[in-house]
Amino acid sequence: VVNIVVLIGGLIYLLGPLLSESMSTREKEIQTDIDDAIAKYDEATSRLAEAQKAKAQADQVIAEINASIEKDQKEFEATIQAQTSATLEKQAAAAESALKELEANADSQVETYIQQQSVKRGMAELSRLSDAQKAKFMDAAIAAL
Repeated sequence: VVNIVVLIGGLIYLLGPLLSESMSTREKEIQTDIDDAIAKYDEATSRLAEAQKAKAQADQVIAEINASIEKDQKEFEATIQAQTSATLEKQAAAAESALKELEANADSQVETYIQQQSVKRGMAELSRLSDAQKAKFMDAAIAAL
C-alpha cells in the first residue's frame, strides 16, 4: 500500500506541471469556445431583431397595400355604379324619345288614313247623289263661302 501511495505521489509530482499546463490549455480552449458561442448568440439575436423589424415593416407595407386596394375597389364600384346609372338614364331617355316619335308617326299615319278615307267616302257619296241633292249641296257650299 505504501508503494502505491509513493507511486501516486511521484506521478503527481512529476506529471503535475504537465497536467496543470494541459488543464490550462483545455480551460483556454473551453473559454474560447464559450466566447465564440456568446458572440454567435449575440449575432443571432441581432439578426433576429433585424428580421423582426423587417417583418414589421413588411406587415405595414402589406396593410397599406390592402387599404389602397380596398379604397380602389370602392372607387371602382362607385364609378361603375355611376356609369351604369348614367347609361340606364340615357337608354331610358332614348327609349322615351323613340316611343314619342313612334306615337307621333302613328298619329300622323292614322290622321292621314282618316283623311284619305273621308275624302274617298265623301267622293263616293257625292257620286251617288241625285241631281236635286247635288244642286242643294252646291247652293249650301256657295253659301258657306
